[in-house]
Amino acid sequence: MTVYIEKPAINLREKLAELDKPTGIAGEAMLRAETPQEQFNLIGAGRRNLIINGDCNISQRGDFTTASSSTDEKYYLDRFQQNHNITANKQHITSNQPSALSNTKSWRLTATATTNGFMGTRQTIEDYKLFDGREFTASVWVKTNHPSVRFYLYNGSNTDQGKKTAIADGEWHYLQETFTFDATAGTKFSIEVMILSEAGGNTSITSGDYVEFTGLQVELGKVATPFEHRSYGEELALCQRYYYRIDGRSGYSILPTFGAYSADAAAGAILFPVELRDRPTSLEQSGTAGDYFLTDSSGSAQACTSVPTFGGSTHKKGASVIMTSTGNVSAGNASIPTMGANGYLAWSAEL
Repeated sequence: MTVYIEKPAINLREKLAELDKPTGIAGEAMLRAETPQEQFNLIGAGRRNLIINGDCNISQRGDFTTASSSTDEKYYLDRFQQNHNITANKQHITSNQPSALSNTKSWRLTATATTNGFMGTRQTIEDYKLFDGREFTASVWVKTNHPSVRFYLYNGSNTDQGKKTAIADGEWHYLQETFTFDATAGTKFSIEVMILSEAGGNTSITSGDYVEFTGLQVELGKVATPFEHRSYGEELALCQRYYYRIDGRSGYSILPTFGAYSADAAAGAILFPVELRDRPTSLEQSGTAGDYFLTDSSGSAQACTSVPTFGGSTHKKGASVIMTSTGNVSAGNASIPTMGANGYLAWSAEL
């Protein structure tokens, strides 16, 4: 006996469209990617974050965990520059960061006067012209008590993009913004977290208003991916391309042996652990001669009579330093330089 079975016709395309694909958010982002390069960026192949020290862990210039006065345009936390026209305190916060970010610190600016103005922090990215016309997504965690905290791109010519506004409830909030960078209209590529007006100018600020951030990330593509954690050593090396500092330690030599060229002074070359972005043109030091020492012919440390000076011979890979201790060294002899606990030597190649 022959049995015939009939089934109604189906539209295969419609059935495929109805499939419940367990792709999740990340899978959907991969499916929406328009190019292999965008998929490459999404899966995190290679380094993603263009921001250096986005987790706020590196602070070569000192310990800023106690609130103290901030100076406009100055660098404190590595790679981050202050940007304010009001009086404010800076502070490196080491606890109570977002639960989504482990092993991070944060940076806070707090207004110390009631006035109209702006206040915040920025990081400028090197070689900005390489990114002309490319699409980026920036993300950050922000905490504030001011209703006009904005997170945006600045290209150096008052062309602001993004201006995502934070919630002023004193809690951590995650902000993200996608934009296309236009290098032809500007002179830099900076990401800023600021208290300022929607138009980019002054706004009403009350003493005690603050803005705090961490987990700053800028990456190619349309999707904000989880914050890229790099090891402390790798992040430090990235920072040292722009700033390198040697701190003193009382009674110990952490500098190479110098050569005395007179009875008063000795010079030596300091090699940098990472090639600087550009040749440094000056030497930073504590400002106190007594923080520095040279050994005499008997090997005893003698206090310097003036602060160390920039030797003039400079390179991206190192620089010369001159130290003076009048009448305490002998021309042609070696002298071991040391620094007290408050002494330091530093070189900058910031943008």
